[in-house]
Amino acid sequence: MGPVMSVHAEETSPTEFAPTESYDRVLKAVHWSTLSLIVAIYIAIWVSHDAVTKEQQAVPMQLHRSLGVTVFALTLFRLGWRWHARIPSLPADLPAFQKLAARAIEYLLYALLLVQPLFGILGVNARGRRVDFFFLGELGELPAIIGPDKALAMQAITAHAFVAYLLLVVIALHAAAALFHHFVRRDDVLNGILLGQRR
Repeated sequence: MGPVMSVHAEETSPTEFAPTESYDRVLKAVHWSTLSLIVAIYIAIWVSHDAVTKEQQAVPMQLHRSLGVTVFALTLFRLGWRWHARIPSLPADLPAFQKLAARAIEYLLYALLLVQPLFGILGVNARGRRVDFFFLGELGELPAIIGPDKALAMQAITAHAFVAYLLLVVIALHAAAALFHHFVRRDDVLNGILLGQRR
């Protein structure tokens, strides 16, 4: 009886109690999908700025807004999934202030990914328009959060532009930290979020 119980304990303890060293497949997929969407969002807005006519500007702007709404929804899903998922711990020998900074940047990034689309939607609605989600016309029009308000429209647009630059800075810090862990500290922080098998 003793040996059987010992073998059973060895079989169950690694999966039930051992800390995970890698994010699960869902969080990895959402992480890299979000990054791809953000790149597309910035490209779309830059293309719209280079447009000569309003007709040429309409398509990239609608794509920009639709992708922003998608990022908002994906971030909500990500936070919900993360609540129940096992998250890798930061390296035990990492200084306390670096652990605090890492988590602060991570949570700030989540906040910006939620706030930024809301500012954009508010700006559109305050100008008396609605977001046409992926060119679906009336079927894809999102309900207006607020009615027309020129003053609020200007404030929302200004906030949206400010957060756009702030988001780039935070993403750059996040990426720089990941590269620092990988090439300087040579730990598994970056490996934990890479797709496929960990190296």
